[in-house]
Amino acid sequence: MAIESSSDHEDDAVAVRAKQRIAALEREVEVLKASNKRVKPQADSNVHKGRAIRQLVSLFDGLEDLIAENDRREELLDSSDSPDQLVFTQDEDRTIKSFNELLHCLPWLKKKLSSDVDELDSILKDLRKGVDSARGDDTANLKHVVVMWLTELFHPLDPPLHTTVKDDHGFVHHITGKLLCPIEYTWSLNSTKEKIRDRDPDYLVTAYSWPAFLYMDYTFDSGNIERGLFHSALLIKAFKHLFTSPSSAKEVEGDGNGADAIVASQCRRSSKSNAATHSHLQFSLSNVNSWWSIDSDFDYYVFYNNIVDFFEVAPGIDTQAHIKELLKWWNRKVFGKTRAIPLTPAQLGRFSVSRMTSQRTVHEGGSP
Repeated sequence: MAIESSSDHEDDAVAVRAKQRIAALEREVEVLKASNKRVKPQADSNVHKGRAIRQLVSLFDGLEDLIAENDRREELLDSSDSPDQLVFTQDEDRTIKSFNELLHCLPWLKKKLSSDVDELDSILKDLRKGVDSARGDDTANLKHVVVMWLTELFHPLDPPLHTTVKDDHGFVHHITGKLLCPIEYTWSLNSTKEKIRDRDPDYLVTAYSWPAFLYMDYTFDSGNIERGLFHSALLIKAFKHLFTSPSSAKEVEGDGNGADAIVASQCRRSSKSNAATHSHLQFSLSNVNSWWSIDSDFDYYVFYNNIVDFFEVAPGIDTQAHIKELLKWWNRKVFGKTRAIPLTPAQLGRFSVSRMTSQRTVHEGGSP
């Protein structure tokens, strides 16, 4: 008969306490959801469409700013004798890209931009209602579940994190501090923790560093900083929670289990949805209780744009191929094998139905 050691009993006790803590957090989240139920928004489709703008178009830009930049650019192009010679700033290019993304998500809006001013104002007002509520709702939703995820991933969490307030988050706690720590610094050193908390000039936490929570296993290769970047289990959980369903975020090891076709097609093509998720997760891990675009030395606007640029401003063929593979990995992890994959005209032309149509045209004496 095998004799159990005291260490086995201790391990079992730790596991039991962790499960009890997770169960308690789940009950706490359910209670908070029940107490914070809001009145359903009015049945105006424009309000609901406006909610997607913060996730798929821009986390920060206002609708009026996007429209104003497009109007300004069109006037410059129309009045210039050499439109190809016009030079725009990086911020201006980002804004016009967001405007084009807006029209892609809401194609009917293009005609409305030249319609009656009062009608356009009414539409923008409804869209703005959705825009204004979306970011706050997303951060509030993540605020509670992130603590539950951290408890699962890093149990036992000692001391435990609170779900109602965030004063013990950020660099105050050793786990959230480890995840938020810029990869240039070694969080395991007590001297690093002290200097970051004291805002030592040589240990500032800014948006110009990648935080550890973006990486697979929260570690990085100094010889290849891009390796493992944006492969974090926490990121997958946050993305699935916001864009597919809260229940889907429980499983991130295997492939995803599918999603709404419209949501899937929009998220697959939008680097903005990735950047928005990363920004919300950064905020959820911090000890800031209310959303601000600047947290001490950390600028969320810069952080968001750095992520968007990572995906959209690839310097060459090798980098573009890496981004393509990274997005394929994300699609597989989030949406699974059963998702609908959009086909290009070139791909359709290789299939038998299109080829038969071309052959029949040739047989009839026409050109393919």
